[in-house]
Amino acid sequence: MSNERVEELACPFCGTRGPVPRYRFGSVSIVRCRSCRLMWLHPMPRLDDLRQVYGDAYFSNAGLLQQAEAHIYGYVDYIAERINKQYGYVALVGETRAALVREGSLPMEGKPRWMDVGCGFGYLLDVAFDQGFAVSGLEFNRHAVEYVRSKYTYDVREGTIADLPRGDRYHVISLLDVVEHLHDPFSDLRRLRHWIHDGGRLLILTMDSDSLVSRLLGKRLEDFRRIREHLFFFSRRSLGAVLDACGWEVVSVASVGHTFEVGMLLDRLSSMAPRLARVLRALVRPRWLLKANIYVNPMTKMLVTARPRGQGSE
Repeated sequence: MSNERVEELACPFCGTRGPVPRYRFGSVSIVRCRSCRLMWLHPMPRLDDLRQVYGDAYFSNAGLLQQAEAHIYGYVDYIAERINKQYGYVALVGETRAALVREGSLPMEGKPRWMDVGCGFGYLLDVAFDQGFAVSGLEFNRHAVEYVRSKYTYDVREGTIADLPRGDRYHVISLLDVVEHLHDPFSDLRRLRHWIHDGGRLLILTMDSDSLVSRLLGKRLEDFRRIREHLFFFSRRSLGAVLDACGWEVVSVASVGHTFEVGMLLDRLSSMAPRLARVLRALVRPRWLLKANIYVNPMTKMLVTARPRGQGSE
């Protein structure tokens, strides 16, 4: 990790020096650029530190519900979340396919190609396949790659964006809850321009760090507290500027929520507002409602859809 002082730091995107410290967690801080308002973690973890996070326990981490920052990463039970995640993916894939149809961007022959970067256990790949896409996945976590390969015949590769074969082209590239994990998202977004068809779509789901709820909750918000894996924090403004500089044109930005089991939602809330979580849990009657599903959109997440700017690859 770097020992460079905050006042000496240069924004990794626009180069402005002297960012503003925003949130502090022990020996690390989240700082914000005075100019472009990009936020990032300082000091950045080494690649070896990140590999320790993305291990077998990443998708089954009961410690996520605890207060200690050392345990705030990954998922409590990723397999249990499959149905709720895929419920949202069905609409996402359907809307994306419809947009490609409207613009005449589907291939004349064969299936359109979808690459999911950070594909996890392949839940999005499964939905896209069912809706007529030829799917491929890229995943940094070896355990997840082995899981997908044991269940599906999908083309899933272990590695980073830099490892993608240069000749491949896709009609859709998705990074859902991924861009904030990238060590150099700016270079990676530029690289992805080489892998997208003209008229294709880039889908990015990430935290909206400047939303009202994000600012009100501040460092209590789980997305900010994931300091072992979240390296960058984008607002609509800063992500739009980054995409523009990397050869992309933003098509739309929307706030999106997630479907949770009520009991799990209250467990997650307890790390941010323990008293409120206890009160709400006591009010839930009958108790079986704790196992019911509920859609919640606190407007802390944004889905950004972009297309390649201009014609041809850069």
